Amino acid sequence: MPNKYIHKLMLRFFENDFSEDLRLKFQQWFTSGLDQEQKAQAMEEIWENSIVALSDAQTFDELQKIHQRMAIQSTSKLYKDKIVWRSRLLRIAGILILPLLGAFSTYLIFEGNSQIIETELVECFVPRGQRKQIILSDGSEVWLNAGSILIYEKQFNGKTRNLFLNGEAYFKVAKDDKKPFIVKTQYMNVEVLGTCFNVESFSDSDLSIATLEEGKVQIEIPILGGEKEILSPNDQLVYNHVSGELTKKNIANNKTSEWRQGYLIFQSASFDQIIKTIERRFKVIINYENDKYAGRSFTMKFDPDEDLTEVLNILRAMIPELKYTIRNNTVNLK
Repeated sequence: MPNKYIHKLMLRFFENDFSEDLRLKFQQWFTSGLDQEQKAQAMEEIWENSIVALSDAQTFDELQKIHQRMAIQSTSKLYKDKIVWRSRLLRIAGILILPLLGAFSTYLIFEGNSQIIETELVECFVPRGQRKQIILSDGSEVWLNAGSILIYEKQFNGKTRNLFLNGEAYFKVAKDDKKPFIVKTQYMNVEVLGTCFNVESFSDSDLSIATLEEGKVQIEIPILGGEKEILSPNDQLVYNHVSGELTKKNIANNKTSEWRQGYLIFQSASFDQIIKTIERRFKVIINYENDKYAGRSFTMKFDPDEDLTEVLNILRAMIPELKYTIRNNTVNLK
Protein backbone atom coordinates (compact mmCIF):
# COMPACT_ATOMS: atom_id res chain seq x y z
CA MET A 1 0.00 0.00 0.00
CA PRO A 2 1.44 3.46 -0.91
CA ASN A 3 2.81 5.50 1.99
CA LYS A 4 0.47 8.44 1.42
CA TYR A 5 -2.60 6.21 1.81
CA ILE A 6 -1.27 4.61 4.97
CA HIS A 7 -0.59 8.03 6.48
CA LYS A 8 -4.12 9.19 5.61
CA LEU A 9 -5.67 6.03 7.06
CA MET A 10 -3.84 6.40 10.36
CA LEU A 11 -4.53 10.11 10.61
CA ARG A 12 -8.25 9.51 9.97
CA PHE A 13 -8.28 6.95 12.76
CA PHE A 14 -6.70 9.34 15.25
CA GLU A 15 -9.18 12.03 14.18
CA ASN A 16 -12.05 9.58 14.79
CA ASP A 17 -13.16 9.76 11.15
CA PHE A 18 -14.13 6.08 10.80
CA SER A 19 -17.42 4.23 11.04
CA GLU A 20 -17.52 1.29 13.45
CA ASP A 21 -17.10 -1.17 10.59
CA LEU A 22 -14.09 0.69 9.19
CA ARG A 23 -12.65 1.11 12.66
CA LEU A 24 -12.67 -2.68 13.14
CA LYS A 25 -11.07 -3.27 9.75
CA PHE A 26 -8.43 -0.64 10.52
CA GLN A 27 -7.53 -2.33 13.80
CA GLN A 28 -7.22 -5.71 12.08
CA TRP A 29 -4.91 -4.22 9.46
CA PHE A 30 -2.99 -2.20 12.05
CA THR A 31 -2.14 -5.33 14.05
CA SER A 32 -1.38 -7.51 11.04
CA GLY A 33 2.05 -8.08 9.53
CA LEU A 34 1.28 -6.05 6.41
CA ASP A 35 3.07 -2.82 5.45
CA GLN A 36 5.23 -2.83 8.57
CA GLU A 37 7.84 -0.29 7.47
CA GLN A 38 5.23 2.06 6.03
CA LYS A 39 3.15 1.92 9.21
CA ALA A 40 6.17 2.66 11.39
CA GLN A 41 7.11 5.63 9.19
CA ALA A 42 3.55 6.97 9.22
CA MET A 43 3.41 6.65 13.01
CA GLU A 44 6.58 8.72 13.36
CA GLU A 45 5.25 11.39 10.99
CA ILE A 46 2.00 11.64 12.92
CA TRP A 47 3.82 11.91 16.26
CA GLU A 48 6.07 14.65 14.88
CA ASN A 49 3.63 16.69 12.81
CA SER A 50 0.10 16.18 14.04
CA ILE A 51 -1.70 18.87 16.03
CA VAL A 52 -4.80 16.78 16.55
CA ALA A 53 -6.64 17.72 19.73
CA LEU A 54 -7.77 14.60 21.52
CA SER A 55 -10.96 16.11 22.82
CA ASP A 56 -13.54 13.37 22.44
CA ALA A 57 -13.80 10.38 24.72
CA GLN A 58 -14.12 7.84 21.93
CA THR A 59 -10.79 8.75 20.34
CA PHE A 60 -9.15 8.64 23.76
CA ASP A 61 -10.65 5.21 24.44
CA GLU A 62 -9.44 3.87 21.11
CA LEU A 63 -5.93 5.16 21.76
CA GLN A 64 -6.03 3.55 25.18
CA LYS A 65 -6.85 0.21 23.56
CA ILE A 66 -4.00 0.54 21.06
CA HIS A 67 -1.55 1.55 23.77
CA GLN A 68 -2.61 -1.38 25.94
CA ARG A 69 -2.10 -3.71 22.97
CA MET A 70 1.45 -2.39 22.73
CA ALA A 71 2.18 -3.07 26.42
CA ILE A 72 1.85 0.55 27.47
CA GLN A 73 0.02 1.73 30.57
CA SER A 74 -1.10 5.14 29.38
CA THR A 75 -1.87 7.84 31.90
CA SER A 76 -5.16 9.54 31.17
CA LYS A 77 -3.90 12.89 32.50
CA LEU A 78 -1.76 13.21 29.39
CA TYR A 79 -4.72 13.25 27.04
CA LYS A 80 -7.84 14.70 28.64
CA ASP A 81 -9.15 18.26 28.37
CA LYS A 82 -8.31 18.92 24.71
CA ILE A 83 -4.61 18.19 24.85
CA VAL A 84 -2.79 19.35 21.73
CA TRP A 85 -0.50 16.57 20.53
CA ARG A 86 2.40 18.73 19.41
CA SER A 87 2.68 20.63 22.66
CA ARG A 88 2.96 17.41 24.67
CA LEU A 89 5.12 15.45 22.24
CA LEU A 90 8.37 15.66 24.19
CA ARG A 91 6.64 14.89 27.45
CA ILE A 92 5.00 11.69 26.25
CA ALA A 93 7.77 10.51 23.93
CA GLY A 94 9.72 8.70 26.61
CA ILE A 95 6.79 6.80 28.12
CA LEU A 96 4.72 6.21 25.00
CA ILE A 97 6.41 6.42 21.62
CA LEU A 98 9.69 4.61 22.25
CA PRO A 99 8.18 1.68 24.18
CA LEU A 100 5.33 1.58 21.65
CA LEU A 101 7.72 1.05 18.76
CA GLY A 102 9.42 -1.81 20.56
CA ALA A 103 6.21 -3.49 21.60
CA PHE A 104 4.63 -2.73 18.22
CA SER A 105 7.40 -4.64 16.46
CA THR A 106 6.70 -7.62 18.72
CA TYR A 107 3.02 -7.47 17.84
CA LEU A 108 3.89 -7.47 14.14
CA ILE A 109 5.73 -10.77 14.25
CA PHE A 110 2.58 -12.38 12.89
CA GLU A 111 3.15 -14.06 9.52
CA GLY A 112 3.77 -11.30 7.00
CA ASN A 113 1.84 -12.98 4.21
CA SER A 114 -1.40 -13.27 6.14
CA GLN A 115 -3.99 -10.84 4.87
CA ILE A 116 -5.84 -10.62 8.14
CA ILE A 117 -5.74 -12.13 11.60
CA GLU A 118 -8.70 -14.50 11.57
CA THR A 119 -8.16 -16.34 14.84
CA GLU A 120 -9.38 -14.72 18.04
CA LEU A 121 -6.50 -13.36 20.10
CA VAL A 122 -6.27 -12.77 23.81
CA GLU A 123 -4.01 -10.07 25.22
CA CYS A 124 -2.75 -10.28 28.79
CA PHE A 125 -0.89 -7.24 30.16
CA VAL A 126 0.67 -7.27 33.63
CA PRO A 127 1.25 -3.80 35.14
CA ARG A 128 4.44 -2.92 36.97
CA GLY A 129 4.49 -4.21 40.53
CA GLN A 130 2.36 -7.25 39.72
CA ARG A 131 2.68 -10.85 38.51
CA LYS A 132 0.04 -13.06 36.95
CA GLN A 133 -0.61 -16.73 36.21
CA ILE A 134 -2.87 -17.85 33.36
CA ILE A 135 -3.95 -21.22 31.97
CA LEU A 136 -4.22 -21.60 28.20
CA SER A 137 -6.86 -23.56 26.32
CA ASP A 138 -4.53 -26.57 25.91
CA GLY A 139 -3.85 -26.73 29.65
CA SER A 140 -0.43 -25.07 29.47
CA GLU A 141 0.39 -22.75 32.37
CA VAL A 142 2.03 -19.35 32.03
CA TRP A 143 3.42 -17.03 34.69
CA LEU A 144 3.95 -13.42 33.59
CA ASN A 145 6.32 -11.01 35.31
CA ALA A 146 5.74 -7.29 35.89
CA GLY A 147 5.56 -5.06 32.80
CA SER A 148 4.98 -7.98 30.42
CA ILE A 149 2.45 -8.54 27.66
CA LEU A 150 1.45 -11.90 26.17
CA ILE A 151 -0.69 -12.23 23.06
CA TYR A 152 -2.01 -15.70 22.31
CA GLU A 153 -4.70 -17.57 20.42
CA LYS A 154 -7.85 -18.18 22.46
CA GLN A 155 -8.13 -21.63 20.88
CA PHE A 156 -5.16 -23.36 19.29
CA ASN A 157 -6.94 -24.54 16.16
CA GLY A 158 -3.99 -24.44 13.76
CA LYS A 159 -0.99 -26.69 13.27
CA THR A 160 1.00 -24.80 15.90
CA ARG A 161 0.29 -23.11 19.23
CA ASN A 162 1.48 -19.52 18.75
CA LEU A 163 2.18 -16.95 21.46
CA PHE A 164 3.80 -13.51 21.25
CA LEU A 165 5.72 -12.13 24.22
CA ASN A 166 7.14 -8.77 25.19
CA GLY A 167 8.57 -9.13 28.69
CA GLU A 168 9.30 -12.13 30.89
CA ALA A 169 7.30 -15.33 31.26
CA TYR A 170 7.68 -18.86 32.56
CA PHE A 171 5.94 -21.59 30.58
CA LYS A 172 4.87 -25.07 31.69
CA VAL A 173 3.75 -26.51 28.37
CA ALA A 174 1.17 -29.28 28.00
CA LYS A 175 2.65 -31.98 25.78
CA ASP A 176 1.24 -32.33 22.26
CA ASP A 177 3.53 -34.13 19.81
CA LYS A 178 1.42 -33.05 16.84
CA LYS A 179 1.19 -29.35 17.68
CA PRO A 180 4.42 -27.47 18.53
CA PHE A 181 4.22 -24.66 21.09
CA ILE A 182 5.99 -21.55 19.76
CA VAL A 183 6.80 -18.42 21.77
CA LYS A 184 7.82 -15.52 19.55
CA THR A 185 9.58 -12.39 20.77
CA GLN A 186 11.07 -9.49 18.84
CA TYR A 187 14.38 -11.33 18.39
CA MET A 188 13.87 -14.95 19.39
CA ASN A 189 11.49 -17.83 18.60
CA VAL A 190 11.28 -20.71 21.09
CA GLU A 191 9.68 -23.97 19.90
CA VAL A 192 8.78 -26.92 22.14
CA LEU A 193 6.39 -29.87 22.34
CA GLY A 194 6.07 -30.08 26.11
CA THR A 195 8.49 -28.69 28.68
CA CYS A 196 9.22 -25.96 31.26
CA PHE A 197 11.25 -22.88 30.38
CA ASN A 198 11.69 -19.17 31.04
CA VAL A 199 11.89 -16.40 28.41
CA GLU A 200 12.90 -12.80 29.05
CA SER A 201 12.72 -10.30 26.20
CA PHE A 202 11.70 -6.75 27.11
CA SER A 203 11.58 -4.14 24.35
CA ASP A 204 13.73 -1.76 26.44
CA SER A 205 16.48 -4.34 27.02
CA ASP A 206 19.53 -5.23 24.93
CA LEU A 207 19.14 -8.92 25.78
CA SER A 208 16.79 -11.78 24.97
CA ILE A 209 17.27 -14.73 27.33
CA ALA A 210 15.85 -18.25 27.23
CA THR A 211 16.47 -20.68 30.10
CA LEU A 212 15.36 -24.32 30.09
CA GLU A 213 14.33 -26.26 33.19
CA GLU A 214 12.93 -29.51 31.76
CA GLY A 215 12.83 -31.26 28.39
CA LYS A 216 14.31 -29.72 25.25
CA VAL A 217 13.63 -26.57 23.23
CA GLN A 218 14.72 -25.30 19.86
CA ILE A 219 15.49 -21.60 19.61
CA GLU A 220 15.65 -19.65 16.38
CA ILE A 221 17.21 -16.20 15.97
CA PRO A 222 15.66 -14.89 12.70
CA ILE A 223 17.92 -11.84 12.47
CA LEU A 224 20.96 -14.16 12.43
CA GLY A 225 19.72 -15.91 9.31
CA GLY A 226 17.48 -18.32 11.17
CA GLU A 227 20.30 -19.77 13.26
CA LYS A 228 18.95 -22.46 15.59
CA GLU A 229 20.14 -23.74 18.96
CA ILE A 230 18.96 -26.75 20.97
CA LEU A 231 18.83 -26.34 24.75
CA SER A 232 19.01 -29.12 27.33
CA PRO A 233 17.97 -28.75 31.01
CA ASN A 234 19.64 -25.79 32.77
CA ASP A 235 20.99 -24.42 29.49
CA GLN A 236 20.62 -20.68 28.97
CA LEU A 237 20.84 -18.85 25.65
CA VAL A 238 21.51 -15.10 25.67
CA TYR A 239 21.24 -12.98 22.53
CA ASN A 240 22.58 -9.42 22.62
CA HIS A 241 20.60 -7.37 20.08
CA VAL A 242 23.21 -4.61 20.03
CA SER A 243 26.43 -6.58 19.59
CA GLY A 244 24.87 -9.55 17.81
CA GLU A 245 26.60 -11.89 20.26
CA LEU A 246 24.93 -15.24 20.97
CA THR A 247 26.01 -17.01 24.17
CA LYS A 248 25.02 -20.47 25.40
CA LYS A 249 25.91 -21.70 28.88
CA ASN A 250 24.80 -24.22 31.48
CA ILE A 251 23.61 -22.87 34.83
CA ALA A 252 24.47 -25.31 37.60
CA ASN A 253 22.20 -23.71 40.20
CA ASN A 254 19.30 -22.52 38.07
CA LYS A 255 17.09 -20.09 39.98
CA THR A 256 15.93 -18.08 36.97
CA SER A 257 12.21 -18.70 37.43
CA GLU A 258 12.07 -17.99 41.19
CA TRP A 259 10.65 -14.55 40.35
CA ARG A 260 7.31 -16.40 40.29
CA GLN A 261 7.54 -16.65 44.09
CA GLY A 262 8.42 -12.97 44.38
CA TYR A 263 12.22 -13.23 44.52
CA LEU A 264 14.44 -10.75 42.73
CA ILE A 265 17.35 -12.70 41.28
CA PHE A 266 20.30 -11.28 39.36
CA GLN A 267 22.99 -13.53 37.90
CA SER A 268 25.92 -11.60 36.42
CA ALA A 269 23.46 -8.82 35.60
CA SER A 270 24.50 -5.38 34.40
CA PHE A 271 23.63 -2.31 36.45
CA ASP A 272 21.17 -1.27 33.73
CA GLN A 273 19.39 -4.64 33.88
CA ILE A 274 19.08 -4.39 37.64
CA ILE A 275 17.65 -0.87 37.55
CA LYS A 276 15.03 -1.70 34.93
CA THR A 277 13.94 -4.75 36.91
CA ILE A 278 13.64 -2.69 40.09
CA GLU A 279 11.54 -0.11 38.22
CA ARG A 280 9.10 -2.78 37.05
CA ARG A 281 8.98 -4.49 40.43
CA PHE A 282 8.36 -1.42 42.59
CA LYS A 283 6.51 0.83 40.11
CA VAL A 284 9.10 3.61 40.27
CA ILE A 285 11.14 5.73 37.90
CA ILE A 286 14.89 5.65 38.53
CA ASN A 287 17.10 8.43 37.19
CA TYR A 288 20.78 7.56 36.87
CA GLU A 289 23.85 7.86 34.67
CA ASN A 290 24.24 4.48 33.05
CA ASP A 291 27.80 5.17 31.85
CA LYS A 292 28.89 5.69 35.44
CA TYR A 293 28.26 2.03 36.27
CA ALA A 294 28.81 0.45 32.85
CA GLY A 295 31.00 -2.62 32.65
CA ARG A 296 30.07 -3.93 36.07
CA SER A 297 28.07 -7.09 36.72
CA PHE A 298 26.31 -8.19 39.89
CA THR A 299 24.95 -11.43 41.33
CA MET A 300 22.44 -11.06 44.15
CA LYS A 301 19.09 -12.29 45.41
CA PHE A 302 16.33 -10.44 47.26
CA ASP A 303 13.52 -12.04 49.25
CA PRO A 304 9.86 -11.35 48.36
CA ASP A 305 9.30 -9.22 51.48
CA GLU A 306 12.25 -6.87 50.92
CA ASP A 307 11.05 -3.40 49.97
CA LEU A 308 12.56 -0.75 47.69
CA THR A 309 14.65 0.88 50.42
CA GLU A 310 16.15 -2.45 51.49
CA VAL A 311 17.03 -3.31 47.90
CA LEU A 312 18.67 0.08 47.33
CA ASN A 313 20.61 -0.18 50.60
CA ILE A 314 22.07 -3.53 49.57
CA LEU A 315 22.93 -2.12 46.16
CA ARG A 316 24.62 0.83 47.89
CA ALA A 317 26.61 -1.58 50.07
CA MET A 318 27.94 -3.24 46.91
CA ILE A 319 28.70 0.13 45.29
CA PRO A 320 30.08 2.39 48.06
CA GLU A 321 30.00 5.53 45.89
CA LEU A 322 26.29 5.09 45.15
CA LYS A 323 23.91 7.53 46.82
CA TYR A 324 20.16 7.78 46.36
CA THR A 325 17.12 9.85 47.23
CA ILE A 326 13.46 8.80 47.00
CA ARG A 327 10.64 11.23 46.39
CA ASN A 328 7.18 9.83 45.76
CA ASN A 329 7.69 7.27 42.98
CA THR A 330 10.97 8.71 41.69
CA VAL A 331 14.44 7.54 42.71
CA ASN A 332 17.51 9.62 41.91
CA LEU A 333 20.87 7.86 41.94
CA LYS A 334 24.09 9.83 42.26
